[in-house]
Amino acid sequence: MLYEAFALAMRYWFVIVILIVLLGSAGISIKEYRLKHHVLSLAHSSIGYLTMLSGPDDVIGENIALMQQNTIGRSRCADLCINDMSIHKAHCLIYMENGDVILSRISRGGITINGMEMEDSALIFTGDIVCFGNVVSEVHLKEEETDGI
Repeated sequence: MLYEAFALAMRYWFVIVILIVLLGSAGISIKEYRLKHHVLSLAHSSIGYLTMLSGPDDVIGENIALMQQNTIGRSRCADLCINDMSIHKAHCLIYMENGDVILSRISRGGITINGMEMEDSALIFTGDIVCFGNVVSEVHLKEEETDGI
């Protein structure tokens, strides 16, 4: 009896291997689809991005997505964590209000917009150069979509 079961398994081993490979690739495809769907949903909900022009080596050249509300700081709790000693743990906040994108100071850390020292809060626009401490970034905002007007 054992011999017959082993002989049957050996006769159809390739079918078993093919089924395992197909099930594995189907599982991977489903995971990739879910990840792509998640990334695309984040891209549609963003208000723009920051291009990091200078700062720590791990962020230079990176495009960091901006959501409706973003805390920028050195802390791991910040939405945009930039590990640079010139940035406070909670340095500033970028958020959208009534269609305008506002940069608001949280700490006493240095913030400049296009070379001008920022007071408490200011509007930012596409092309603005924003410095958080020693980290320099360029702002890129999505254009507002109009309903065929």
